[in-house]
Amino acid sequence: MTPALWIARPTLVLASLCLILVPARARAVQGINLRWTQCLGDGGDPNRAFACNTNTGGWGMHGSFELGSDMPQVIGTEIYMKLAADGASLPAWWQFANGTCRQSALSMVFLVPASDVACVDWASGQSQGGIGAYCTVTSLSCGSPPAGANVAFIKAVHAVRSELATDLTGGIEYYDFTLNISNAKTVGAGSCAGCSTPVCIVLNGIRVVDSGDLHSRFLNTPASPGSEYVTWQGGGSPEVGGVIGCPAATPTRRSTWGAVKTLYR
Repeated sequence: MTPALWIARPTLVLASLCLILVPARARAVQGINLRWTQCLGDGGDPNRAFACNTNTGGWGMHGSFELGSDMPQVIGTEIYMKLAADGASLPAWWQFANGTCRQSALSMVFLVPASDVACVDWASGQSQGGIGAYCTVTSLSCGSPPAGANVAFIKAVHAVRSELATDLTGGIEYYDFTLNISNAKTVGAGSCAGCSTPVCIVLNGIRVVDSGDLHSRFLNTPASPGSEYVTWQGGGSPEVGGVIGCPAATPTRRSTWGAVKTLYR
């Protein structure tokens, strides 16, 4: 072997070893999460069991998301949820539209609670928003009827002023909202029936919007298996569009934003 070849061959071997040892930058998991009492990363609960024995207090579902890669100049989110009761119709206890039994028992806030330490508030407490619509077969403010009398849609929006646009980092769990359900009118005079009915509540998607809406992303898959839904009283086996079981209220296939958006017009 000539000296030149003897020198070149170890050099090639060393170069190959370097390529093996230097890891490629992994793409972060992208998706959405919904949990009771805390964010997913803080150990939030997937189910809420309530004895339905008081009108005081309430329960909160914490929604969060993770991006697969960095996203600059984020100014807001659009939130899409669906719930399905285990029965032929939506109980009065879960009726929150104007003129229904518990019209003031549903609310949404966007300030991260002190208990959520793993979640990062993407808006840094500077956002505003609220529930835009709660839609059932008798209240069609979403523009199209739900899949059945036991189903309801929730649409909400959450945003900061354009000058407060922020750059988000892939792989971080970002807190987005808390959906609160009050225990009002659960027992006693004027109470609303159906608190004990099992319900499946699904975060169908979060659209993360950037300034100018040029590179917005619609997230509609769980960040980890089953992280996109929670259950009430165990969830039961609701039927939605011929599909039985929780989370029957959520699509099982990945869809483009254009396709999903038509469901809520």
